[in-house]
Amino acid sequence: YSTSLKAMNFLDCINDVPIDDKITEIKESCFIFDSDTGKIASVEAQSAILNVEVLEFYKTILKQFGWQLKSEKINKALVFVRDNEILKININNSNIILFNSFLSFKNN
Repeated sequence: YSTSLKAMNFLDCINDVPIDDKITEIKESCFIFDSDTGKIASVEAQSAILNVEVLEFYKTILKQFGWQLKSEKINKALVFVRDNEILKININNSNIILFNSFLSFKNN
């Protein structure tokens, strides 16, 4: 048993993306589009920590949720993939984090 494990918070808009306690989701920015072929979700969050810390947090934590890092733009953006999903995390100059999730429904 580890005392360093704490209850994890998640985005409401993209509910399997964890957030640090220094990241605040801007709930009114949530946009979700569902169609027969997939789902797009987008939401913004305000960060009280440095961009590099946000990106390191996501590079570390998302692995545990099955995401693989596909590309990285230093101090600005990350792109992850998991099965038929893509998750993009971008940070602008105002410490606003933009999360974009793309889920494609496979045609079997």
